[in-house]
Amino acid sequence: MEHLYAVVDYGSSALKVVYSRELNDTPKYFTMQPEIIEVSADAVKGYRKNFSSDPARHAFVGTNDRYYAVGELAQDVFRSTLNLTEPKSNNAIGRTLAAITVAAQLAQINVSKKFRLFLSCLLPAGELVDRDILEDNLREAFKNFDTPMGSLQVNLKYFNCHPEGGGLALFYEEHCDLADRQLGVIMMGHRNSSCFVVQNSIYRRLRSTDLGFATVVNDIQLATSAYKDKTITAGVATYLLSNGQDKTPLVKMLMRNNPTAREQELDNLLKAIDISKGKFWNSFVQWLAIQLPLDEVVFGGGVAELFKIEMLDYLSGKLPNLPNKNCPAIYLHGGLEYPDNTLIPTGLQARFADVQCLWEKDILPVAKSYWDNIKKSR
Repeated sequence: MEHLYAVVDYGSSALKVVYSRELNDTPKYFTMQPEIIEVSADAVKGYRKNFSSDPARHAFVGTNDRYYAVGELAQDVFRSTLNLTEPKSNNAIGRTLAAITVAAQLAQINVSKKFRLFLSCLLPAGELVDRDILEDNLREAFKNFDTPMGSLQVNLKYFNCHPEGGGLALFYEEHCDLADRQLGVIMMGHRNSSCFVVQNSIYRRLRSTDLGFATVVNDIQLATSAYKDKTITAGVATYLLSNGQDKTPLVKMLMRNNPTAREQELDNLLKAIDISKGKFWNSFVQWLAIQLPLDEVVFGGGVAELFKIEMLDYLSGKLPNLPNKNCPAIYLHGGLEYPDNTLIPTGLQARFADVQCLWEKDILPVAKSYWDNIKKSR
């Protein structure tokens, strides 16, 4: 029986997946748009033939006689609108089935036969209470579901669900001696932000807030006009990643034709960005102050890159110094350094850091232990 190993992050800006068919191979990766929408079986019938050539763009699944388009198919063809207010766990089943279907196709799994799956996934800290329900529903759904490749049967051999930031926490714990000190893990995402505490390898004080980069985007839209969600999100994020030095992404967004009007539009956009970013940060640190005190901090998520200077400044005076050192421990992405053979490009590595850490510290050791036990029993 064939095996597939995978980590899935239900990101609101992109579904992120790391996977491999062979445990010793360098893991591969892909992203999908996060949209999902219920459709009729007849509506997706014609997309079966396109799946093999571009699986991430033509993903759909059928389970319990209900069909769902996922990713680009949901977004581009069925005009799905992403609901940023509902729990990620609401649509985790359909997204997971679709992600594993795409990974199986890309890994060239023989899907005519049942295959075994080792799966780890990430939920917001405030939704981790739903992980047992998610596991039960996934095990049932994996028994038999329809895909563009036909009916699939997956034996979910291993499942684990961590809070967003759980991969970074595992990585940090292995490389640093925490003793009985409290590690705070802060994750900043598109839809929301979260924080939890790790002490003696136990997750505690799991909290989430609706403050995410989407609130910055929304405030900018209210202060300007005509910019679409996807356009403004990508343009503003790229501009902020340059520390405000590269205005090219913003210039590409401009809607006016007259040079004078374009100049005024750019000025208005820059003011809106500055005000919206400051408004977000003030709200975020007010929420973050409630999560203190902490001894050491790991922070991550794609949005953390945009606020790393502010985060370091804010936390530097609020954490105790490390034992025998005159500085506190504040680590972006837990201090992760990607292996030389990684296939994840530099531009995506910050967004995949949590997933990469779960691959290294959860899926790999569990799967290796499984195979070691198989060998011993022979």
